[in-house]
Amino acid sequence: MRIVILTCATGGGHLRAAAALEKYIKETTDHEVIQMDFLKSIGKLLDKTICDSYLFMAKKTPALFGRLYKTTNRDNPLADFVPRTTELIALQLYPHLEALAPDVIISVHPFATEMVSSLKEDKKITCPLICIMTDYGVHKAWIAPCVDAYVVACDDMVDELRRCGIPKEHIYPYGIPVHDVFFDKEDQAKLLQEMGLDTDVPTVLFMAGSMGVSNIVDLYRDLCASPLALQMIIITGNNKKLYELFSEEIQTSPKKTKLLQFTKEVERYMHASDLIVTKPGGLTVSEALACNLPLAVFDAIPGQEEDNANFLQTHDMGVRITSENFSAVISSLIEHKERLRCMRESCRAFDKSRANEHIVALAERLAKAFAAFNPDVSFSTRKGRFNYRTAAVIVQDGRLLVTTDSNSAYNYLPGGRVTVNETAEDALTRELREELNIEVAPGRALWVCQSFFTLEPTGERIHELCTYFAVDVSGTDLLKRGDRFPGEEPGVRFEWIPLDRLPEIDLEPEFLKTQVKNPPEHTELITVQG
Repeated sequence: MRIVILTCATGGGHLRAAAALEKYIKETTDHEVIQMDFLKSIGKLLDKTICDSYLFMAKKTPALFGRLYKTTNRDNPLADFVPRTTELIALQLYPHLEALAPDVIISVHPFATEMVSSLKEDKKITCPLICIMTDYGVHKAWIAPCVDAYVVACDDMVDELRRCGIPKEHIYPYGIPVHDVFFDKEDQAKLLQEMGLDTDVPTVLFMAGSMGVSNIVDLYRDLCASPLALQMIIITGNNKKLYELFSEEIQTSPKKTKLLQFTKEVERYMHASDLIVTKPGGLTVSEALACNLPLAVFDAIPGQEEDNANFLQTHDMGVRITSENFSAVISSLIEHKERLRCMRESCRAFDKSRANEHIVALAERLAKAFAAFNPDVSFSTRKGRFNYRTAAVIVQDGRLLVTTDSNSAYNYLPGGRVTVNETAEDALTRELREELNIEVAPGRALWVCQSFFTLEPTGERIHELCTYFAVDVSGTDLLKRGDRFPGEEPGVRFEWIPLDRLPEIDLEPEFLKTQVKNPPEHTELITVQG
């Protein structure tokens, strides 16, 4: 099975979730997995425009970002603008997906979800689409009509999605994918010793790289002024200026502090800590929870980070802090160990350690179900619907067998739609078995008819191609079933009509009323305009 994971660089969380799932698939299965940055694949200009705009708004104008987040989560023209835009861009993504021929597409970004859904709606993509929501609140940007499964971070989101019209059976609260190392419990004392820190002093981890420079330095100074015994680990990430500031600051600090710049082993520092101070990004929250590490979240961007912070506070896995109450709240948590222990137990109870396993199993189930499903050769476009059918011309004792159903106001010949990779002859044998419970092989093809008509009462324009075969049923019991009899399928009825009476009945297409009496010696092409 080939799995394509779609992500992009609008924040590191989408990339980390995709990387965690990709790594799990490669290490534990034989499936082929390809991670694709869908914006970069479309074009560098589009990628830079969207990613830079997102990062600028989130960091420089968070209030505006929050207003846009809330506005686009309601029914209004601005909210509808995003799907319409992504539908246009989706056409540029399609060639890249077509070349990969995935069995399953997993999206960890709302834009990618909308694009693939649009392609599925247009029948360009036929494989299952799984959407992994990488935050702890629901936003309508993630919701699209042709998503086959939503993987969400927590049980709270199930009812939220149901209120948005998503069936419960399409929602899976498996959790956000994180690397397995976050779930691998390590000896805290041993880690602290290796880091040169005390094993009997509470440890606070600052994920400082995502915070403002002045904010985090001031918070650090406030905590250093606390009379409580504690020590700190500070990770500044790629923020070189912040690293240099802390390098000077810790030289005169009364609290033991370990300073790091970028690290690929953040899980070790989480396992070594008693509390983490961080912005509440979806992946950072998930990684900390996997380590059973309570969170003190700061400076949440209005929007998804607020949703994440509220989730933590509601379930007693974290607290929200501000510049004004920071030192008091952190000191209180450190001082009241029972409170911190209860928060850690809440984190432990929120166990999403099998998220990757469950997501892969879901992908396997959906891929198997889609592979077993053989779709009809029928598709819709903006100009109408195309159908490929096959039908039986059954004439016995001067009578033609016709059929109708509860949804049709006219008669037509027995048969049905051809499926993908099925011959018209095999399709007709299958349809007659399903409709009449007879086993017959079609004879020669009499007509190939291309019909153009409008379906009432919907007004949908139909382009239908149908091959009509002569079928001999003399070896069956059809003649013994009477002049009129029900079919094997609900609402379907059959009737033997004398050939002389065909012009009197409503039979479609109409050429059959006169042509059945004198079938051609060779296959003829018929065109019917209606």
